[in-house]
Amino acid sequence: MTPGLQDSTQRHWKVSNYPSSRALARRVMVYFNIFRFIVAGVILFLVFSSTTQIVQAELLNLARSAAIVYFADSLLMIALLNRNPDQPHMLGRFAFIVDIIVAMVLIYTLDSLSIGTGMLLVFWCCAAAVILPRGFAFTLAAFSSIFIITFTAWDLLLGNASHDLLSAGIYAASCFFGALIFSALARWSQQYELLAEQNVVDLRNMEQINEIVIRRMRAGVVVVDHAGEIRLMNESAWFLLGSPSTSNTNLSAVAPRLMKLLGRWHTGKKVIDEPESLIPGHSPVIPQFITIPGTHSEATLVFLQDTSKVSRQASTIATETLAKLSGSIAHEIRNPLAAMVNASELMQESEKTSTEDKQLLAIITNQGERINNIIENILQLARQKRSRPEVIQLNLELQSLVSEYRQMMPENGLKITLNLLPQPAYVLFDRSQFQQVIHQLLENALTHASQADQETEVTISLDTKHGSGHIILDFEDNGPGISTNMLAKIFEPFYSSHQQGSGLGLYITQQLCNINQTELSVISSSDSGALFRLVIPSASHEQKLAKQAHNQ
Repeated sequence: MTPGLQDSTQRHWKVSNYPSSRALARRVMVYFNIFRFIVAGVILFLVFSSTTQIVQAELLNLARSAAIVYFADSLLMIALLNRNPDQPHMLGRFAFIVDIIVAMVLIYTLDSLSIGTGMLLVFWCCAAAVILPRGFAFTLAAFSSIFIITFTAWDLLLGNASHDLLSAGIYAASCFFGALIFSALARWSQQYELLAEQNVVDLRNMEQINEIVIRRMRAGVVVVDHAGEIRLMNESAWFLLGSPSTSNTNLSAVAPRLMKLLGRWHTGKKVIDEPESLIPGHSPVIPQFITIPGTHSEATLVFLQDTSKVSRQASTIATETLAKLSGSIAHEIRNPLAAMVNASELMQESEKTSTEDKQLLAIITNQGERINNIIENILQLARQKRSRPEVIQLNLELQSLVSEYRQMMPENGLKITLNLLPQPAYVLFDRSQFQQVIHQLLENALTHASQADQETEVTISLDTKHGSGHIILDFEDNGPGISTNMLAKIFEPFYSSHQQGSGLGLYITQQLCNINQTELSVISSSDSGALFRLVIPSASHEQKLAKQAHNQ
């Protein structure tokens, strides 16, 4: 039940002035109907029994008629409540009116309050106050009190010594004050019921909030019972544990290393807070264990802290700081470096320079150009701009870029094969940054995938990621591949396996992909080439239409 529905139900109870809810009134009416049926049966037996003569002969027919009507009414109330369980208050009004009238008839026919008929009248007045509104219950109590006082006073006027006003006053007061007390008790019971139901709603809301908070936590959260069964796992933990199948609910099958650490912790041994690689190929995590007392058995709350996020944040801060510092230094180095390269070229053109000196000057020129390329990469890293995404038709854009690359570098020995989609594929990307990413990936393939015994080939393939709204762009080469040790460092700044490399090419490429909400990853082994994969957000339908209208 939602909080809104709970509030509307409470308002209905207050406006209708009923002291009990519909469900509680229905349960109470069931018990009252059983009691009414028993009382009606007893009265019917007494008035029709030949062994008991408690009713005067002239009033016997009236008493029997009242007993028959009351017995029929008790059966009718049971049937009506079973047929209309949602109308306990309306049925209660009719039932208690009949109860009061029958009790008054019994008092009149028996001509006495001393044998318990007055107590029956008090009981029904109190019972009516539990279910019916206070005003209606007080009205029944008032009529009952007036009847008792009037009946007693009339008998005293007629000289009947079996009645006294004190007993009548006690019965009358009991009817009125009993209705008042039971009405107050019913009101208090209603308030406690409302409070309990509101607490239930609050607890459900808190449970939903806790579930959302746990699910959205960046830290992995796993709850494991004493048998190693997983009772709860949030999304972060699911990814950190390698996206296991939902059919695997035992921690031993999902993450044996984590189960081993948990067993070690259960035995009282110290678990060192160091990154642990729980799943091969996934980020190392720091597990922490906390005991949760359960109702039947103890459970363990396991926190999995992803260290890769902290490392990336620290690396980003360090890289930004280093980029700013390197940019300042690069500006200072660039001018004297240009003068050195120009002087070296002039000396090579001089006729007085010997062949040996020209060879040395050529080395100076080549190394100067290498230093200049490094400075260009550092400056590009320092002045990295924000992306201005636009709709790009991948098929046309890739064809244009590959054609342009072949014209710029016709003798590089790189064979490029395009496997495009049969239908147009639209993505959101900054065009200039996209061109830079493509050129860098082609340059990387040419630099690292070339082998002496075969032609270097790069296959560019397009595919769609079903159900995610993303386009997959693959760059696969036929080179020697990347070793496992290098895979973890390939996107780090200033890391390169090539002697002439600056180590910033792939790092800048990944940064350009990140600011365009594109995921760049690499899949490789040491003998089967490398595959660089870009997962790019596709453009929406409205953006595609706008692009097509602009082209027309």
